[in-house]
Amino acid sequence: MSTFFGFSDECGMYRQDRDDKFLNAHPYYLRSTLLVSANECKDMNHKFQEIKKSFSLPLNNEVKWSYLWSLRKHQETGKEIRDNQKYKFLEHLGYAGVLEFISQALNIINTLNYKKIIITHTDNTICTRYTEKAALTMHIQEHMQRIEMEMQVDKLNLAVLFFDPVSYNTDILLRNIYFDLFNEGDFIHKYNHIKDSLNIENSHQSVGIQIADYISGAYSCMLKGRKSENYIDGKNLFFDYVYPNLRRKDNGEIFGYGLREIPSNKQYRIELNNDFNNLLARRLAS
Repeated sequence: MSTFFGFSDECGMYRQDRDDKFLNAHPYYLRSTLLVSANECKDMNHKFQEIKKSFSLPLNNEVKWSYLWSLRKHQETGKEIRDNQKYKFLEHLGYAGVLEFISQALNIINTLNYKKIIITHTDNTICTRYTEKAALTMHIQEHMQRIEMEMQVDKLNLAVLFFDPVSYNTDILLRNIYFDLFNEGDFIHKYNHIKDSLNIENSHQSVGIQIADYISGAYSCMLKGRKSENYIDGKNLFFDYVYPNLRRKDNGEIFGYGLREIPSNKQYRIELNNDFNNLLARRLAS
């Protein structure tokens, strides 16, 4: 029997009713899961802590992806970071230093013997106005299905999922959605290889969820900058560390296996695939 841990974090927001102000701030909602072997978690944690030490970062202070862009704004405007701002402890690194820290943290994924990344995303600008529960159910179901299928190579495999907390009510909703899907099943019929309940753990106490945060952030940049030259740093992180470790079909296909649009939209998937191929071609040519 082998045990696996799935660390999952979200990025962006979803609402059933979305005005232009909301869409400008949150064009996408996405969730990423990093699936690793439980046997490698201790080593993953050790490497992460050693990287933090090398950047003179307090071990109990979380470096959130969102801090990266806050530091960039300070760099562009020249405004001082106030003492009460949560990312004050990153002042000595600045944007470039935090970017390098996140790059080294994401590189830990490449050192693992077993690693699979699964990402789902919703384009809020075109998505049908589903309820929040319906949208979250679709996202969670896609992750559960792909992890279950990944685990089925051995009947004794077990995956345990850990989510970052959102809010009290949303956390309850997420747990109930997971529990209902687990017990009621779907086309998979039965989830025999994932734990029967969802775990919520604080991101600042979980290396796996912090890395999932960076995965989500890099993919968000990929989506926002796929048709432009913007978000270049985030896109580079995506192609260097996330793209190579996405779950794939035997022929290398990622769409539908490691990447999934929510809800399913074949034409949109074709457009995404074309954009990815164009970006990859430009990277190879540069």
